[in-house]
Amino acid sequence: MAGDESTLLRQLYAGALQRDPEERDTYLDGACAGRPDLRARIAALIEAHSADFLDGPRAVRAQAKAYPLAAAAQPGSLEGRRIGDYLIRREIGRGGMGVVYLAEDMRLQRRVALKALNPGLNQTPGLRERLRNEARVAAGLSHPGIATVYALEEMDGELYMACEFVPGAPLRALLKDGPLPIDEVVGIGLQLAKALAEAHTYGIVHRDLKPENVIQTPSGVVKILDFGLAIAEQRVDPRLTQTGTIVGTPAYLAPEQVLGQRADFRTDLFALGLLLYELASGMNPFVTNSVTGTIAKIVEEDPPPLSDVQPRSISELDRVIQICLHKDPEKRYATTHLLITDLERLNDELPRSRSTSVAGDRAVIASAATASRWLVIHHVVVTTIYLAMLYPAWYARGWLPPPWNTLFLLGVLAAVAVATSLRLHLWFTALHFPQELAAQEARNGQRTRVCDIGFALIQVATALFIGGSHPEFAMLFVAVSMALLVASLVIEPATAAAVTRPRGGGR
Repeated sequence: MAGDESTLLRQLYAGALQRDPEERDTYLDGACAGRPDLRARIAALIEAHSADFLDGPRAVRAQAKAYPLAAAAQPGSLEGRRIGDYLIRREIGRGGMGVVYLAEDMRLQRRVALKALNPGLNQTPGLRERLRNEARVAAGLSHPGIATVYALEEMDGELYMACEFVPGAPLRALLKDGPLPIDEVVGIGLQLAKALAEAHTYGIVHRDLKPENVIQTPSGVVKILDFGLAIAEQRVDPRLTQTGTIVGTPAYLAPEQVLGQRADFRTDLFALGLLLYELASGMNPFVTNSVTGTIAKIVEEDPPPLSDVQPRSISELDRVIQICLHKDPEKRYATTHLLITDLERLNDELPRSRSTSVAGDRAVIASAATASRWLVIHHVVVTTIYLAMLYPAWYARGWLPPPWNTLFLLGVLAAVAVATSLRLHLWFTALHFPQELAAQEARNGQRTRVCDIGFALIQVATALFIGGSHPEFAMLFVAVSMALLVASLVIEPATAAAVTRPRGGGR
């Protein structure tokens, strides 16, 4: 396809996806007037997009319709069972079509990752062929950055693939606490590029590179997993991939994958550039709240330069990522080895430019993580104190004359309700959205302090009134009020400042 026509196809496809389904026909009729061939191609892409992304793989849909109970059933635990020569230890991963177990190879006395199709899907021919394809492709590769495939075996009528067990965390888990330092991003990118170069040398394209498919071991080695969607450029099986079929994870597709065009090694380079962007910034620039919107952005929009969203980036990394993320594959790196050369040069330059700051960066990052934990503990403790003080407040209100008893009780209840709600919200944020904790703390910190001061003043005023008749309650109210003020006005701001401090000079 000529460059101009490819650009036109991308633009019209993105424009169609951005419209409601009932408006697309009218839009395409006008935009493709006089070009029925172009309109038919865009319509086919939209149909493939809807089938593959919104409803799931056709094989899985067909299986679910034929055997609805089997497809929905949850399998029992295989822990402790022996399958062939493998003793299942535990389940370590599960996806829409596959499940992975940690197992013991009883013949060679080694741990393996045993991969199988989900129960109810194992007899689906297309999915069994995909598992066989993954075994064939990965078994032909030998590189420290690619998980080794040991065997493909059929046991008890089901297909299993025994692979190298790679201990460590997927890159997705590394992003849990925010962006990585730039030197780590470059180091990971260099390892991935070398592993991909090995695959590309044999004409193998991964086609599904994403943070979930890459694991970093405790020693820092990065390994690529899951070659289930990989293809050999010169020997593509027509049953596994067809022109116009969209395969892969929506947020990590290259434009040519979205358009149903032929994928080659440059498709992996696009995914690698996107992965580096996300590791350095903590965000995927194409992700929206819908698959349709994400696909439209991949096809039509260029992401902002990395340095615009991550000021601690460096211009050379911006350039490398920009080349990888070109919409036109012809404008990406001509070979994977050229990308390796640029990353090696960048990796060599980083320690000299930042040798005095890397250790400090790591210390600051570790300090911020510790401060976040202590801030959560602080909020939990203060919330507990608030709730515990409701009991003595209920007793004390009987020792005050009207209307002060009612005002006292209402004031205490209001302060407790607002303060505990705000603090529990911060606790929830720390548990589920840790990257947002600093922003939420900055937004709600002033409000919690107002509640704390108001609560303390109410308690002290009440202590002065009841001090003569109930000194023990007066002492309790004063002690709690002073402790609360110290925690709110001294301890909490210092801890929050450590959380919100910029995390490392290399970012």
